[in-house]
Amino acid sequence: MQKKRIGLSFLNPEQELIHGQGDTVLETLVKHGIPIKHACTNGVCGVCLTPLLSGEIDYAEKQPHGLNDKEKQNGYFLPCIAACKTDIVIGKPKVTLR
Repeated sequence: MQKKRIGLSFLNPEQELIHGQGDTVLETLVKHGIPIKHACTNGVCGVCLTPLLSGEIDYAEKQPHGLNDKEKQNGYFLPCIAACKTDIVIGKPKVTLR
């Protein structure tokens, strides 16, 4: 199975990470030391809300309850429960670490 890539457009210079099979996008970001605020890790709180600039993600059987319709329409996703379906590029998470 081909590994998926996560492009990080909000870093200067931009970076690309390899997304581990079976990991969520959040787990991949944390493993690589990318600062992203998170709390519940089950798609309810919405703290990890992040813009998906390109590519497709998959929530499997999980539901992104922490994501409202406006956020969905504006291209946001919840990396805590999402896996990469294709290579993706993400923007800066909505809530940043202090």
